[in-house]
This record gives sequence, C-alpha cells and structure tokens, in this order.
Amino acid sequence: MNHDDNGNRHEVSVMTDEPLELEHCKQQIARLKELVIRLSEIALRNVVRAAEDRKSERA
Repeated sequence: MNHDDNGNRHEVSVMTDEPLELEHCKQQIARLKELVIRLSEIALRNVVRAAEDRKSERA
C-alpha cells in the first residue's frame, strides 16, 4: 500500500500484471488442450489394439 502526502492509503495497482497473467493462462490452456488430444489419441489406439488382440485370440 502507498501513502499520499495527506497520509491516505492507496492500493498499488496490479492491473499491469493481469494482462500478462491472462496471456500466460491462455497459453497454458492451449497446451493442456493439445495434451488432452494427444492422450485421447493414444488411448483410442490402445482400445483398438486391445480389440484387435481379442479378435485374433478368438480366431
């Protein structure tokens, strides 16, 4: 907190950090979305492989 010449207290503005933090959060969200997509692709491949393995075991 800052004090002016009259002794009044004023909060220091953090508005300058908010746009940077928002941009950082947006980048993190984009990265997490990419990771979710990659993980989903891996999981789907594993499901397909497992189904193919079961199918070949029955034959």
